[in-house]
Amino acid sequence: MIGTLRDRQVTVAGLRAEVARRPALPGRRGLVALVELVEQGCRSELEIWGVRHVLTRPGMPRFVQQHPVVLPFGTVFLDAAVPALRVAVELDGAAFHGSAADRERDTRRDVALAALGWVVLRFSHRRLTREPDACRRDVQQVCRAREVLLGAR
Repeated sequence: MIGTLRDRQVTVAGLRAEVARRPALPGRRGLVALVELVEQGCRSELEIWGVRHVLTRPGMPRFVQQHPVVLPFGTVFLDAAVPALRVAVELDGAAFHGSAADRERDTRRDVALAALGWVVLRFSHRRLTREPDACRRDVQQVCRAREVLLGAR
């Protein structure tokens, strides 16, 4: 589904309309849940997995998906962000973050975000899916530290 959306073969509105037209569709409930995650901002299979298994679990801060931040070289969209704390969570799959050029791009982006006061936490597919509890703890610890540092709550 994500691939067809990314390739613009279908729109989210089109998917939602098609699902609405087919109340007896096998697996409909799961498809509706996926459409909702895409509407909320998930742009990859890894982001869907991360939202379901890490970012929306009890004790986690409330995230904004695809949060825009204007950088000197253009606007970037953070996979998940807590804007008040300037904490960004990036979920890095090999398809878009696996090459040396991808990593260099990510590094430049992270430096530009740091210059604006953002802390970027990057989780690979491997770590996110094998150690979801540890990833949640990392995010919670950084957010607590930022709350203290920034005096936010």
